[in-house]
Amino acid sequence: MSNYDFSSSRNSCACHCVKLIVSLGVIALILWLSLRTTKPKCSIGDVYVRGLDKSVNSNNNATRRDKNISFQLNVKNEMKDKSVRYDGIILNFYYGTNTSYPIGNFTFDGFKQGKDKEAFKSGMIETHNMPWDDAIKAVSNGSKAIFRVDVSSRIKYKITFWYTKKHNYFVENKVEIDDTGKSRAQQLHCCFGVFGLTLFVLSFLL
Repeated sequence: MSNYDFSSSRNSCACHCVKLIVSLGVIALILWLSLRTTKPKCSIGDVYVRGLDKSVNSNNNATRRDKNISFQLNVKNEMKDKSVRYDGIILNFYYGTNTSYPIGNFTFDGFKQGKDKEAFKSGMIETHNMPWDDAIKAVSNGSKAIFRVDVSSRIKYKITFWYTKKHNYFVENKVEIDDTGKSRAQQLHCCFGVFGLTLFVLSFLL
């Protein structure tokens, strides 16, 4: 009668169980990484409110004041392995930080954004019911006129050969405008750009 090594059998079974658990864990991690999505980043840039630019509104003629606001929508897909499909992108503009004073809206057509890509889309709205007196008073006192821009859409992600279900997309943006009709951030960006170009030219001349 042969002796059966139960201890060795138990060790072998335990080893197989550990390998199975580790394998399932690795597969779950790979699936999670492949299915994980990151919401695209969004910002509003190049905003110009001509009606608040003191250089073109020195006489403060309200009847002839330009009521348009030009802007640029920037959306960036930072995922290197997934593209994004946007439905129409709706922008709602408000004066102030809440939604008490809606002043206009704009819609961009839907589009597909590739992996690790950034899109820049320019637009312009004509404001309605804009409290110009309040905004002009704010920038005249050295303060800022505050605008809120809500960006909303429905998006889906492309994973390998198929798209996910649609997800709600919403981003709230705050824009501060001074008496140049632009935001301080835009002016600093412009100044640094000119300064950088000057240094670049001087580096070759000196």
